[in-house]
Amino acid sequence: MEIREKVFVVTGAGNGIGREVTLGLLARGARVAAVDLSKAGLDETAELALAGERLTIHPLDITDRTAVMALPAAVTDAHGQVDGLINVAGIIHSFTPIGALSFDDIERVMAVNFWGTVNTTKVFLPLLEARPASSLVNVGSMGSLVPFPGQGAYGASKAAVKLFT
Repeated sequence: MEIREKVFVVTGAGNGIGREVTLGLLARGARVAAVDLSKAGLDETAELALAGERLTIHPLDITDRTAVMALPAAVTDAHGQVDGLINVAGIIHSFTPIGALSFDDIERVMAVNFWGTVNTTKVFLPLLEARPASSLVNVGSMGSLVPFPGQGAYGASKAAVKLFT
């Protein structure tokens, strides 16, 4: 897929891998709607990108389905179309056995890593399917393939993303 002038939505764009994906797409001439929980992180990504109107920032909690449902309209208003969705956003929990994690800790990891991916995929899929060519990338982890001690909930969340995809 030629990415110049294509529009990509990138979750987790406020830092780490999501930021690097965003900067890489912009460097190759794409337009990006950067999504992250942290507005400060998104502002820093925008400062690094120096991409002008080719980059829009969308502070958003991907676990908030109502907010996510409004995102496609915001992106198409800003960019006119959506050619790709790259779900990078994810969190880990402390390196702790499941028995020592609270239900809230486990639910938060599942909410961000799995349900956040489901939320964004579901709302953008109709736009992606309507394009002549489009891409959907859901970032998993080696933790979905090989269990890591103390990362049971994280591994389960990424295995769920893998099978969902």
